[in-house]
Parts: sequence; structure tokens; C-alpha cells
Amino acid sequence: MSTIIEAARELPVIDEVDVVVAGGGPGGFPAAVAAARRGARVLLIERYGILGGLASGGMMGPLFGYAFRKTNLILGGIPVEILERLKALGGVRPDYIKQKGAVQFFPEMVKHVADHMVVESGAKLLLHAWVVDVVRQGDHIDAVIIESKSGRQAVRAKYFIDATGDGDLAYRLGCDYSKGRPADGKTQPMGTKFRIGGVDMAKAKEHDKASREFIAKAIDEGRIPSYHTFAGEVSDQGITLRPDESTPTVTRCAGDATNVHDLTRAEVKIRRDTLAIVDFYRQFVPGYENCYLMETPFAVGVRETRQIIGDYVLTGDDVLSSRRFDDTVARGCWFLDIHCPLGRYNGHSNLCDKKCSIKPDCIMKTKYSDQLFDNMFGFKVNDENMWYDIPYRCFVPNKSSNLLVSGRCLSADSGGMSSVRVIATCFAMGEAVGAAAAQCVKKGIAPRKVDVKALQDDLRSANVPL
Repeated sequence: MSTIIEAARELPVIDEVDVVVAGGGPGGFPAAVAAARRGARVLLIERYGILGGLASGGMMGPLFGYAFRKTNLILGGIPVEILERLKALGGVRPDYIKQKGAVQFFPEMVKHVADHMVVESGAKLLLHAWVVDVVRQGDHIDAVIIESKSGRQAVRAKYFIDATGDGDLAYRLGCDYSKGRPADGKTQPMGTKFRIGGVDMAKAKEHDKASREFIAKAIDEGRIPSYHTFAGEVSDQGITLRPDESTPTVTRCAGDATNVHDLTRAEVKIRRDTLAIVDFYRQFVPGYENCYLMETPFAVGVRETRQIIGDYVLTGDDVLSSRRFDDTVARGCWFLDIHCPLGRYNGHSNLCDKKCSIKPDCIMKTKYSDQLFDNMFGFKVNDENMWYDIPYRCFVPNKSSNLLVSGRCLSADSGGMSSVRVIATCFAMGEAVGAAAAQCVKKGIAPRKVDVKALQDDLRSANVPL
């Protein structure tokens, strides 16, 4: 590969703040809000033109999957505030608390809720700007370098929160990380939801069992490029409140989402597959005779890339055993949601192909085998006391003195990440990390020196159950 030498240049420093939050998705904008509400001067930098990430433009959902335990929510604070603000805008059902498995919602409204919360908190916002590098002094970040239509610029801060999903800041700083399953480093595949209109939902539900059997056979025969038998999500799992729409989760593409070529291939493949799937539904699935494609996401959904190594690594065993920690700052409750890294289609089971030649090395068939299959759908849903704690140590990267991470790039193994990566949990993690950053600002201390008991008291005062 040939190379070029880029000439050195001086960059304008366009702002100096207490805390820079890189990434405005579910792990980012709550962090910015939490830090700003506690008095920190915050700048939130987001590469797209909207906040909310996969919960808004990514059309991913549902929200709060299994976050209810009988009559109790295991999450509080900003995650519940988001739901209440969505309710005020008609973005969730007025009685959403009755949807205990998951909460249907309109992704469009998440954009507006996130905008309002960030602006009201007093945090500054910079959209259409991509954090591309860090200026470092040893393990200390002095500034981040951003690229935008305004050119290449810099922002200084005392503390930084990496909510990029891929751990981009931590990676640039030189923090250690893992990626993918232990056997071969392959990550979970990329995928998207999409929205279909013109569905006769009553008819679809009536034929749901037969439709799933028919689609499973078609998948096995290679007639439909789908990995799942959903003929549209006809339960409470959707991202729409309209009765004639469905939002399937059926696309998949293997690849490394930190590789631009793999990202490009995934975008094109999944859009092509989406059209083929909708056409198949229209031709063969009862209730979908008059369906049409309404919307696809602004970007492919990424399930897994870098896991930044912190002072503790959350494991799949922690999830499955509902482990508690003295330094907990958030809760998780999703199952081990592991998708085949090879992007295999798997018909009825939504698990890996029993004939797959790599199964001896697959995380789904080894380390978590028995427990995974027992808990795959319905992780202790009926027990109001069952969740797992997420310790503060998971947000403090090694080889860093003023950086925190938030969202799916936290310190976790492949199994632990498969549960913690979901939207509602990322909301909770963001709030905890933002509150921790504010404590760092007030006391002038490194994230590793945070008084976790004081942080817990602070979060409890904000209605976060711990």
C-alpha cells in the first residue's frame, strides 16, 4: 500500500470545557445531560445530525426490554424520564408501563426528546462533527480533534467520555481492548430493522404460526435472505404504535464495523435484502398482501466492536448469575443476545445452525452453552428481583487518567456485552458515567478516584434504583 505524508498544521481550538462527550447515542446524550445538570460545562459532539443513535435514526427497539419486574421498574432516573417525555409527545402508549416485555415507541420522537433534554440541561451541542483523534500527554487527553464542514478543529477539556460505541477515543489514546468472540475475534453481525406499512395485522396474527413455519422453510431453501422467521413483529416488540405497520428484525451481514469496507458492504447488502424480504412477504405471507416498504434506518446497526478493558470486565457469567457488586452504578436485565458472527441464517431457532462447522469454537456452544439456551428468550423475566449490577469499574479504562467510557464499548467480555448493549441499559450507563464525570470536575480528581458511595447516593437522589 502506498502512503502520503500529511503536512503539519496548526488547528484552532474552538472550545474549552469541563467535559467532552463523544457520541450522542443512548450511552452519550444521557451522560451529557447528567453531567451538565450537576454543574459541569459540557460539550456533546455527535457525528450525525440527530441525537439518539440507534434509538432514533437507527430505528432500533423496543425500549426497556424486560426492564419491568411485575409492577416494578428496575431502571429509573433519566431512562424513565425519557419514557415520560416520549409519552407527553405521543411517542409511547399512555399506559406503556403495562407493556412489561418491551415498550413500543416512535423513533422519530426520540430525536426531539434528546434535543430538548440536552438543550435544557445547559450542555453545548455540536452536530455533524466527527471526533477523529486525540491530543495526548501520556495517559492524559488534552484535546480531541474533530472534522466537520468547518474543517479540522480541536476542543480542550478536563475530562472526556467515550460514547462512540466503538471506543474510538480510548482506542486513539492507546487503551487496551478486546474485540469479538475469544475463538477467532469475529464480532456479532450488523443488521437493521425496517418499517412496513399496509399490513392487515389481525390476519397476520391469525396465520402467525403457519407463516413462521413457511418462512423457516424458505430460509433453509435460500428463497428469502432473512435470518429470522418473523413475518413482521406482531407482538409488542415493534418500533411503531400504528396497527397497520410492522418492524421486522430479520436482516444480517457479517463483518467488522470498524472497517469502512465492511460497513459499506453491509449497508448495500442489507438494503438489497430488505427489498427482497418485503417482496417475499407481499407474495406469500397472509396479511402482507398489500404491504409496502416505508422506511429503512439512516445507518446499519452495529452490535459489537471494541470492548475497552477497564478495572473490571463484566462477563456473561455475571449476567446469567444476576451478580451484584458493591460499586454498582446501573442495572442490566437483558438476556445473552448473541448473534452468529458469520451471519448465518438459522430458520426456526434464531440460534446457530446445528450443522455449523465452527460450533466447537463458538461462544454460543461452549462457555455459556447450557445457561444460554435455557435463558435465551426470557431472562428471568418473571422474578422481580432478578437483574445484574454493572460496576463503576467497567467505565474506567486502563492506561487513562481523565477518560470514561459509556455504552456498549464498556469493559465487558463478548457474553457480557451481548446483554448490556441494549438501549435502555445504555441510557442508565450514560447517566451514571455523566454523574461520575461531574464529580471529577468538582473535586479535580481522576475517574479512578471517584467516591463510588457518594456517586451512588447522588444517583439514588435522582431516582436511580441501585
